[in-house]
Amino acid sequence: MRDIVFDLYGTLVDISTDESSQKFWKRFTGYAARTFGAGEGLEREYNALLGAYGGYDEPDICAVLALAIERCGGSITASGPRQAAEMFRSLSTRRLKLYKGAKDLLETLCRCGARLYILSNAQEAFTMPELEKLDVLQYFRGVELSSQFGQKKPSPAFFGHIISKYSLNAENTVYVGNDIEADIIPAAALKMKTAYYYSDISPETDSVESGAAVAGFATDNFGRLGKYLIGQIL
Repeated sequence: MRDIVFDLYGTLVDISTDESSQKFWKRFTGYAARTFGAGEGLEREYNALLGAYGGYDEPDICAVLALAIERCGGSITASGPRQAAEMFRSLSTRRLKLYKGAKDLLETLCRCGARLYILSNAQEAFTMPELEKLDVLQYFRGVELSSQFGQKKPSPAFFGHIISKYSLNAENTVYVGNDIEADIIPAAALKMKTAYYYSDISPETDSVESGAAVAGFATDNFGRLGKYLIGQIL
């Protein structure tokens, strides 16, 4: 077995963000007013636009922010949506770091011949700069994000997309994630092998025990997760 697909946030990366606090919105609204001339109501417009998406649909945050700013009377240039998204993420992020041992694990897996990929519910405008900042992008042969595909996990089409795009043999591929409903169940439905990592930002309804009931391997210890994955490719 040589192919391993990782979820990102909560599996390899420990993150905490707050996009709902009034402190955040005051700072971001002030930035949008200074930079794009946006008036009041930005939070309302942003939430209304996001609320229009349902099911598996995943918006591109750049487009959402651009339209929200325009609806508030702002004027945004071609580079403005990306700029706004980067500031949005910067102001809302409280913590961003790799789990202890994550980089060493990725390096060891690659050295042993594993082919690594990411399949994550994430925004390209946020995630690609963060992968570069965390210095792990070089370990992955492919990064597939929900904002680019237009659907989010647990969409069967999203999982099928990475299998098809990289010609993966599902039965010989391990999917690693920290969310039973979004990661483990849909991956197992496609006959992928599964490893569940119960992390500090796993859903409150999850547990190692419930993960073990549906995944091929389950743990709340990153070191044990690493040993399991290395064992799968040796």
